[in-house]
Amino acid sequence: MDNEMKLMVNTIIDEMGRMEERINKKFDKIDNHFDKLDQRLESMQHEINACKLERDSVGLLLKKIDELESRVEELEKRTA
Repeated sequence: MDNEMKLMVNTIIDEMGRMEERINKKFDKIDNHFDKLDQRLESMQHEINACKLERDSVGLLLKKIDELESRVEELEKRTA
């Protein structure tokens, strides 16, 4: 009976080790997935920042164009 008990305990411990390995593999896959998501989010954040900068630049250019058009109109009025 004592040998059977040791055999059962060893079998249970072996199975627990295999389960731990399977669980660790799944955790590794999940960690890799999260790492890829983090990289994509970081890339998207850079693109968002670039778009914001571009939007601000376009806004400034449009404002400058309006100012220049006003100056041209004023000059045309003076020379007419």
